[in-house]
Amino acid sequence: PREKLLVDYASKLAGAQILEKSPSLKGASNLLTGDIDRYAIAPCQDKKLYVVVGLSEDILVKQIKLSNYERYSSHVREFQILASQEYPAPTAEYWADLGVYEAKSKSGEQAFELKEPAWARYLKFRFLSHYGKEHYCTVSQIKVHGSTMLQGFHEQWIESEKKGRELSGEEGEEEEEEEEEEMFEKKEENVSVSKTKAEREDDHNHDHDHNHDRDK
Repeated sequence: PREKLLVDYASKLAGAQILEKSPSLKGASNLLTGDIDRYAIAPCQDKKLYVVVGLSEDILVKQIKLSNYERYSSHVREFQILASQEYPAPTAEYWADLGVYEAKSKSGEQAFELKEPAWARYLKFRFLSHYGKEHYCTVSQIKVHGSTMLQGFHEQWIESEKKGRELSGEEGEEEEEEEEEEMFEKKEENVSVSKTKAEREDDHNHDHDHNHDRDK
C-alpha cells in the first residue's frame, strides 16, 4: 500500500500564520517555514513562552510534530497544546486543553499523537520546561497533522461502513455456527435412532433364538 501523504496544516504554504507570541520569542514566523536553518529563539528563563498559530480552516488535529535542529541551545522538554475555534478568545475558557507532552532530549523531529483528536482553528503552544543549561531555547518547526472537515466526515463514513461490514460478518458467522449446531444435533439424532433400531433388532434376534431353544 502507498504511504499516505501527511499535510502540514501549520505550514505557511497551507495558509497558517503566527497570530500572537510571547514578547521575548524572536523569529516565530520561522516555525511555519520548514527551513531547518531557521528557528524561533527566546531566553530559557522566560517562564511564559508561548505562540499562537492560526490555521487556514477548522482541522481535526490528530498529531503534532516539534522540530529542533540547533546544537548550541537548550531544547524544549514539556509543552502544552490548547485549541480554540475563536480568536481572539473572549475568555481563557475558550481555550480547550489538549494535554501536556514531553519531548525527548535529542535533535530532529519528534511526533506526538494527541490523547484525543480535537477540532481547532487556532492552536496555542506553551513551552513549560527545557533540557540543558544554555541561555537560549530554540524551536525550529511546528507541524500539525489531521483532517479537514470534509475529510473528517469522509473518514467517519468509512469507519461506520467498516463497522457495518464487521457486524454483518459477525452475524454471518453466528448463522453458520447455528447451522453447524443444527447439523450436529441432526447427526446425533440419526445416530441415536440407528442405535435404537439396531438394539430393537438385537432384542428381536435374541427373543427368536430363545424361543427356538425352548422348542428344542
